[in-house]
Amino acid sequence: MSDALTDLNGTLCDVWARLESGVVVPGSPANLPVLATASPSGGAARIVVLRGVDRSAQTLWFYSHAAASKVADLKANSRAELLIWDPRDRLQIRLGVSIDLGTVSADVWDGLGPGTRLNYATDPLPGTKIDDPSDAQQATPQHHQMVLLTAHIARIETLQITNDGLRRAVFEGSTSRWIAP
Repeated sequence: MSDALTDLNGTLCDVWARLESGVVVPGSPANLPVLATASPSGGAARIVVLRGVDRSAQTLWFYSHAAASKVADLKANSRAELLIWDPRDRLQIRLGVSIDLGTVSADVWDGLGPGTRLNYATDPLPGTKIDDPSDAQQATPQHHQMVLLTAHIARIETLQITNDGLRRAVFEGSTSRWIAP
């Protein structure tokens, strides 16, 4: 257990350190958060890859295929949640966010490897029925199919499971407080 998680300031600093390491340390819990969105037919949760963090602006960013259901969900309702679980410290981090959709620079596109570019193919589009997984390997990647998702953090909530019980904190704007688990 991290000693930083025993006070509010330490907890908030610890969360940001975990997010920042999620960009550069593959396999760290924050590298692959769960993004949950709402849609008129319900909701969906899926793993995304954390690509950037700006602590001072309180933003995170990810990429998506323009035709993915999460993009349609976010066009209808920009509010979403991100969930991170760290099993080592038995710490859950929930981030209440609003997400803006934007374009991806040519430099980012040019820096992608061929395998990653296949994630942004136009044929077949995400969710299209195919006969065999190898059918998707024949796709044609297109830069315009890649969308930047910028998540603006409105709320951070942590829940830590300790041997002494549960510890839960909420951070909104400049306000921080412990709350009952």
